[in-house]
Amino acid sequence: MSQYPSTTRSATVSKQSTIRRRSANRWCAALLVVFAVSCGGDGEATPTRQYTLGLTADDSDDRYRYVATEAVDIRVGDEVTFEFDNTGLLVHDLVVVDPDGDTIATAPPVVPGQSTSLTVLFEQSGFFRLNCLVDDHLTAHEMQTFVEVTDPDA
Repeated sequence: MSQYPSTTRSATVSKQSTIRRRSANRWCAALLVVFAVSCGGDGEATPTRQYTLGLTADDSDDRYRYVATEAVDIRVGDEVTFEFDNTGLLVHDLVVVDPDGDTIATAPPVVPGQSTSLTVLFEQSGFFRLNCLVDDHLTAHEMQTFVEVTDPDA
């Protein structure tokens, strides 16, 4: 018997080592991607809290408004999904405007009895407006609600 392993055994061991290295490299690459995304490495902020806030429409009198179905406590870094139920008699949409006056999110118009959702990441503190821009709902009927986003670190 030779003291050296056969070339077949050597080739098999080499092939297994290559497969292990490739698997380890793929696993490390996948781990880096997960780490980068969870740390915001893709350039987007990572929310500190994520939750849903219910809203309904009230157009029962001359002043239209959005009504929150639960207490509102929005903080900088929160990702809030507004579940908008149009319980009114008219078509309404939902537009979120930041304290600087820029529109940061828009949901399409919803007919009475229907609902939609809109997810917003709040990245600054201040008063945000929830507006309805359908027809004259904002200008003639003042359909807007203000929500305050607070910064717990300030």
